[in-house]
Amino acid sequence: MTNKTPYIFSLLACLGLALAPVGCAKDPGDDDGAFGDTDTTGDGDGDESGTGDQGDTETGDGDGDTGDGDGDTGDGDGDTGGDAPNGATCTSDGECLSGNCYIVPLLGGQCGECNEDADCSEGGCTAPNPFENNGSTCNMGEAGGGCETDDVCMEGLSCGNVLSLVGGLITMDTCGQCASDNDCTDQICAPVVSVEDFSGENTCIEANSLPQDSYCKLEGNGDEACGSGICSTIDIEGLAEVGACGECNTDDDCDEGTCQAGEFVIETGSLVGSTCVI
Repeated sequence: MTNKTPYIFSLLACLGLALAPVGCAKDPGDDDGAFGDTDTTGDGDGDESGTGDQGDTETGDGDGDTGDGDGDTGDGDGDTGGDAPNGATCTSDGECLSGNCYIVPLLGGQCGECNEDADCSEGGCTAPNPFENNGSTCNMGEAGGGCETDDVCMEGLSCGNVLSLVGGLITMDTCGQCASDNDCTDQICAPVVSVEDFSGENTCIEANSLPQDSYCKLEGNGDEACGSGICSTIDIEGLAEVGACGECNTDDDCDEGTCQAGEFVIETGSLVGSTCVI
């Protein structure tokens, strides 16, 4: 009697290494056809062709036809879109049910209603909060609504940059009340921003009215906007700088003690302005 033990081990190896590029052959000692196909195709069903019933040799989907897998997304349902809902993390449009994956550099992407203003019929596209899972949304062009141009903003508002982090990699542009100090009467034009909420707008404010830890622009009227008169410089891992209202930039700004630099907590998006430490 032929010893079938080596063949059984070979069969188990085939089952365990189904994705291996090298196929498993029938034990040469088994010549009775009971353990597989006696032809040279190796499909194991005993017929002569070895095609169609053990899998599609072109698509490899295992059922012999050619239409089960989606060639674009690979989700297996035959459609052209993904299944991820708005707010889900993503790396490409094809993963999202909406067909829109809004990507914020360094912080990742989220599925949402839009990628750009052209995706919205009534206004602009508001970016998702990268620190939460809320997805991008279409707006009506109201103050604080995301935008790419003035065209999508309501009458009297203009599209402008209100937030720029990590050397301009993370930015936010929204519809706002003003574009420069010239648009304000006896006030200054400054971004009023909540970094944690990833929201804000350029608006007319009283000089020296922004509280400690508020976002401020290092270039422009940042010092004038802060209540302390100092838009302190926060270093982000030696890669970039961002402004936050603080008490000092150097020890000379402190009556006593030393200047402790502020920080940007990237996990939550919170800013901590500089302080004088005794």
